[in-house]
Amino acid sequence: MQIEVGQEWEFIEPARVGNRTIGKGTRVRVGFILDEVVEPMVTIVLLGSKPPETLRVPRHILTVHCVPASQGG
Repeated sequence: MQIEVGQEWEFIEPARVGNRTIGKGTRVRVGFILDEVVEPMVTIVLLGSKPPETLRVPRHILTVHCVPASQGG
């Protein structure tokens, strides 16, 4: 699945990222994609959080736990 900067994604199931859980229905925007040797990392911005919060997550977090927001859940 193609991930591009600026895309909006929605979590269709909860995902554990470090010591935090991102809940089902949370929308995020892709802010940056960093190619790593082992696995690409993606910087996401949690939409709706105040102040906006960014997280750096492995690419598979989006491809396994999310769908592009335009597709719904």
